[in-house]
Amino acid sequence: MPHIYEHVFERFRIVDPDDEDRSIVDDFAGRSQWLEQPGCLFQRNNVVLSSRIQTEGIIKAGLFISVILKGAGSGRARKAANWISYSDASLVVMAFREPTQWDGDAPRGAHMQAAGVAFPVASLERLGLMDEFIGLFDARNRNVFVASLKASPRIKAIAMEMISPLAEGRTAELLLSAQATEMLARAMLTLRGNEATDLVSDQKRLRLGAVGELMRSDLKHSWTIAELARHAGVSRRSFTAQFHRLYGVSASEFLRTSRLKSAREALLHQGLSVTEAAYAVGYGNPANFSTAFRRHFGYAPSSCQRDGLS
Repeated sequence: MPHIYEHVFERFRIVDPDDEDRSIVDDFAGRSQWLEQPGCLFQRNNVVLSSRIQTEGIIKAGLFISVILKGAGSGRARKAANWISYSDASLVVMAFREPTQWDGDAPRGAHMQAAGVAFPVASLERLGLMDEFIGLFDARNRNVFVASLKASPRIKAIAMEMISPLAEGRTAELLLSAQATEMLARAMLTLRGNEATDLVSDQKRLRLGAVGELMRSDLKHSWTIAELARHAGVSRRSFTAQFHRLYGVSASEFLRTSRLKSAREALLHQGLSVTEAAYAVGYGNPANFSTAFRRHFGYAPSSCQRDGLS
């Protein structure tokens, strides 16, 4: 029967350097499992190392993501000159376009609390992520990509649930598969530098959502960035960046669009005149309102009155 690590390794070895004749591969393999969906090897570790460990092997082409909640160590691809280190709250991402020799080292006494997922190239192809995978490599590192980043609050929360499952049986398998998929997506977004949901914490996202609802609830008010930032509990600069990452538009664009959509509903269903609709959503000049309306919807606001009456 094939060893579970053969999903991602051509050759592998994990030993105590003080007793290299004793393999401890199975100690780690016992905490791993293959997830058919999304097609990855999952590794769960929550152990205090009784000895220093060294890993060595040839990793198959694919994408490898580890979230280290606690622990320390280092590793390197032999094609790369430098070792890469990790510590508490680290997100380590490795990508290989071809089988690659890898060495790793972790110290005795380290509390290794980590969750990792390994996606072979075939799984990435099936998930439609090959363009993103190839995009990780540049002309200098054509076949090897390695990065150690600070893990976001959301990725750490996913890793913790994967290490300490909330369910059992089939429910646990389904949840674990979903978490592995989310970890993959969030890691790729983090590497692209535009992950809205990780760069904005859950608490801040709730505050920004409340700010959006506040703006919609009083469209006549002349909202300022400073005022909205105070409601969100962040600086003006942070608010501007976080709001755009969450909604995909600036706060001013969000407010303008909300005003125009509300005015359109009023024209269609409440029988308001163009001037009344303009004033109802905070426009002081009906002509400016008509210009903005036409630019956004492609037709004049007066046509809504005709359509509404008909």
